[in-house]
Amino acid sequence: MIELKTPRGLAVWVPEELHEDPSPRFSIGDAHEARQYYLANGYVIFRSLYPARTCDAIRQLWDEEVKPYDGYIYRQATARAETHIKNGAGWVMNPILNLQSVDPAQFPSFRDYSTREILACRELTVAFTALLNEVPTIVQSMYFEGNSATWEHQDSYYLDSEVIGEMSAAWIALEDIATRAGRFFVCPGSHKIRLDDHSLYNNIALNHETYIRSVVEQIRAHNLEIRAPVLSKGDVLLWNSLTIHGSLDSQDPVHSRSSITCHAIPRSRRFLQLQTRVLTLSTDQIAGVAIYRPKDLAVLKNRIVFFFETHFPRLFYWLKRRAIIYFVRHKAAPAT
Repeated sequence: MIELKTPRGLAVWVPEELHEDPSPRFSIGDAHEARQYYLANGYVIFRSLYPARTCDAIRQLWDEEVKPYDGYIYRQATARAETHIKNGAGWVMNPILNLQSVDPAQFPSFRDYSTREILACRELTVAFTALLNEVPTIVQSMYFEGNSATWEHQDSYYLDSEVIGEMSAAWIALEDIATRAGRFFVCPGSHKIRLDDHSLYNNIALNHETYIRSVVEQIRAHNLEIRAPVLSKGDVLLWNSLTIHGSLDSQDPVHSRSSITCHAIPRSRRFLQLQTRVLTLSTDQIAGVAIYRPKDLAVLKNRIVFFFETHFPRLFYWLKRRAIIYFVRHKAAPAT
């Protein structure tokens, strides 16, 4: 075990070997037992959910289509269109957002394979169905390569089911995740703690850091345990939208952190955005899985918006901030 830090400086004892890790592993055949662990702890790990060949194939497509691209792509940390930021090892440090929505003209094989073989994977669907107690709708995804840190948070602040706390998410290891490679971390049991709702006081447009500080304060106030599990290629960690989590602030110059995350809500529910907007989603059916494609660049109107966003960013993002504040002021109370 070695001691590392979260992005806001909380200490975490990180296991280097599987025998040091207190988190149990489940197989897809243990879905009932996995659900019970998930309900009690707010997360669960399925071992070897994806075969190594699938992980290797999507990484190869990343290297061939995405990594060499020098244009704009939507990014996980900012939700903005940005070009790649690479570190000294050449890894992309600003993860991309919504693999299922990237431009099919630029990334045809990457988009198709990640949608069909990763997001619509039968085993992942079985896992989500067990936890949601209903077949899923995939509402968001991200691809990580470099060791970028992700701050302490609950997903529900950003997105959820219209019934808060019903959404689940999955973190898919595409390679063996080294101890210092910015491991995913989770606070067991934190899904039972309800933080402040998205409001003018802590909104993402103007007061995002206020929200992050409040999460850190709750971790300290409740003396929450922080776990950063050992994850091998093909393993998947799933967590609840109210579970506090993030990725460690550790930069390994040798090991990347190739991984995909995705978020899913029950098929019968509508989508909650920033705890302000409840949306009925239009989805594609891929291998029996409903896939939502936010800002899908296969659609002309989205390409027009993308053009203005990348050519007039100051005006575009000023208007976006004003829209967020408007919706926060006029939001309807979501279901609980």
